[in-house]
Amino acid sequence: MPKRAFLASIMKVTGNVNADMGIGTRIPLKKILTWRQETKVFVSARCIRRCIRERLFEKGFKIDPLHLVGRRGAQQLGDIGNPIEFIDDDIFGYLIPEEIPLKRSSPVKISHLISLRHTEVKPEFAARFPREFLPKFAKEFPVPFEIEIAEWLGRLEIIISDRIGRFEEEELREEYKDKLEKRGGKYYLNSNKRSGRLKALLEVLIWEGWQFPRAAQSPSVPEFNCSVIALTKHFVPIFGYVDIDEEDRLSRERLDELKKLYGPLIDHLFIFDYHDAKYWSFKRNGDALKEEEKAELNSESVKRVIRKVCEYILSSIGSKET
Repeated sequence: MPKRAFLASIMKVTGNVNADMGIGTRIPLKKILTWRQETKVFVSARCIRRCIRERLFEKGFKIDPLHLVGRRGAQQLGDIGNPIEFIDDDIFGYLIPEEIPLKRSSPVKISHLISLRHTEVKPEFAARFPREFLPKFAKEFPVPFEIEIAEWLGRLEIIISDRIGRFEEEELREEYKDKLEKRGGKYYLNSNKRSGRLKALLEVLIWEGWQFPRAAQSPSVPEFNCSVIALTKHFVPIFGYVDIDEEDRLSRERLDELKKLYGPLIDHLFIFDYHDAKYWSFKRNGDALKEEEKAELNSESVKRVIRKVCEYILSSIGSKET
């Protein structure tokens, strides 16, 4: 059975961090209109992946620089597709458009960061004015524009599979196969490289965070509210149970419902409450989740959870990690 980590994080976003296509002189937020006629703003999954790539690059990992692919005159940027050298080709996959396409499905699935509730969007007037305080400046009229801004709590949903650092025969070019260890018909990176990549990814997702590409009125860094991680050999739809109460705090009532319904399918459950600096760990005992640890949320408890997640994910059948 494949092993997965289901991660749901609720975080606050302020400003216009991932704008939609401009409409006239207005820079709108990305948003959807629900069937209940509610407006929900979001940050795209593509933007989140870009932010994670930048953070991984800062941590010393190599990122696929892309190259031109396609026929002359119709070339465009495309993946190099070297998951041995580039961490993002491993965790986010790639597609190389050849006569027989070479592709790798992403071991890490990332959703949009979408608001939990209806969001009020406010247009803000702005303009680019001549810099009259300089001795020499361009004497022109101001250039007015509008930008939509909002403050909202959103949920990011991520599924991490045990395929990080593990490859199928048809996912790799021939020249890369000799550089990997082959076991049970699959190819593997060495243990240290697999665990190092997963550890770095988890550090970004539940501890360090990232900076969005742009912002209107904030440092454009998401503020973590809470996170829930479920380790399981089953496909468990936990995301709808990770919610907030009327005071914008983690809903323990919804989590109790999660444990009752999916307890028999979840091996480990970790809960982070960043606002109250609390941490809970639950482990399956029979058909129920029993509290294993309750402690202060600090750097040591975060490191401990990251280590447990890495050990669980990378101890799949066919690999040597324990």
